Amino acid sequence: MKRQTERRLLTAVSIWHFINGILTIFVFGLWFKNNGDTAINQLYPELAGGSSSFVDILYTVLTSYSIIVILIGAGNIYSLKKLKDNEIQRKWQGWLLLMLLASFISFDVIASLLYLITLVTYSSKNKAIELSQNNQTHYQLANGGL
Repeated sequence: MKRQTERRLLTAVSIWHFINGILTIFVFGLWFKNNGDTAINQLYPELAGGSSSFVDILYTVLTSYSIIVILIGAGNIYSLKKLKDNEIQRKWQGWLLLMLLASFISFDVIASLLYLITLVTYSSKNKAIELSQNNQTHYQLANGGL
C-alpha cells in the first residue's frame, strides 16, 4: 500500500509546525518582550520590581519552545524520505505516538489532530499490509509453495 496519505498529513503538520513556531517567535514573542512587563504589572502588582527579569526568562522559554517546534517540523520533512511503501515500520508508529502526546501536552490542538489522524491512518494500513502478507503466505502454503 502506498503511504501517500501519511506523507501528505506529515507535510501538513510540518508546515503547521513552521507557521506555529515563526508566529510564536516573531508575533507573540516580540509583543511579549515589549509589553510583557506592563501586562504582568497590571495582573500582579506585587511583582512590580522584578517583572522585567521574569519577562526575559519567559521570553527565553517561549523562543526555545518555538525553535524546538520548528526543528520537529524540519525533522518530519527530512524523515519523509524514509517512509517506505508496503512495509511496516514500527519506529514510525512510535514517533507519531510520541509527537501526538507531546502536542497534546503542549495544548497544540491542530498538531494533535493531524498526528492523531496520521497515526490512525498509518496503523490501519499496517494492519492491511500485515493481513495481505499473512494471506499471501497462507495461500502459498495451501497451494504447495506457488
